[in-house]
Amino acid sequence: MERGNVIRLRRGAYVAAAEWQLLSPGARRLLAVRAHAAAADEQPVFSHFSAAAVWGLPSFNTWPTNIHVATEAALGGRSSSGVSRHPQQAPLDVVQRDGVLVASVAATAVALARVLPFAEAVAVLDAAMHVPRVGQPLTARPQLEGELARLGRRPGCAAARRAVEFATHLAGSPGESVSRANMFLLGFQLPELQVPFFDARGLIGYVDFFWRSINRIGEFDGFGKYVREEFTQGRTTAQVMMDEKEREDRLRACGPMVCRWGWSTAIALPILGGFLARNGVPRAA
Repeated sequence: MERGNVIRLRRGAYVAAAEWQLLSPGARRLLAVRAHAAAADEQPVFSHFSAAAVWGLPSFNTWPTNIHVATEAALGGRSSSGVSRHPQQAPLDVVQRDGVLVASVAATAVALARVLPFAEAVAVLDAAMHVPRVGQPLTARPQLEGELARLGRRPGCAAARRAVEFATHLAGSPGESVSRANMFLLGFQLPELQVPFFDARGLIGYVDFFWRSINRIGEFDGFGKYVREEFTQGRTTAQVMMDEKEREDRLRACGPMVCRWGWSTAIALPILGGFLARNGVPRAA
């Protein structure tokens, strides 16, 4: 709730409106989760979209903003204003993270994959399995498959299983995941992922997508590449853009053509389909 210069997260918890406007959807959800945890009489177990915020899984603007908590089946699933309760028919894998109780990464990712559109589900699962250059992945395919086995034939599990089978640890960003999922839905040939390219100077880098049959590189050009510290590593936006241009020049000098697209293309099936066709990407056999 917005009141003048502050946003009310819940009774007794507020954040400055100016600060709120700068936060990503995931960061907003995380603030709301922490406010709910601080005010709760008993420590809640966060699940679904709220658990995704705790784990730092990708978030989309279309997601609900309610707080999501897991409850025992005997307590039912009655929800109240701003809080959605999910009764558990089988024991839920619960862990503590940053001071709150939350469904495990595997349980969270599979729960979302049961209810999200295919491309968004893939983005969540890819992020859950992503192997960072430094550190460890949050989870792996066996844990996701184990969670599916725990749930059996509950509603949405068939869709979640398809998304798990399609997901990969190689995707570098949600934009790459959504792009790849929509390529599949459109019936295009799927590219190789994170292919390294070299020239006389050494490693140029790892490209997002490579269609070897047509010698074409595809790059998802998300805004985060130019502003997020994990990508900029202390460089200014201008320097990042200059470095990216030099990188692309070196890639082109190796022979492949390079095509780029952003979110507006990735999320719109007709637009993405036309873009891929114009760039010569073949249909899948």
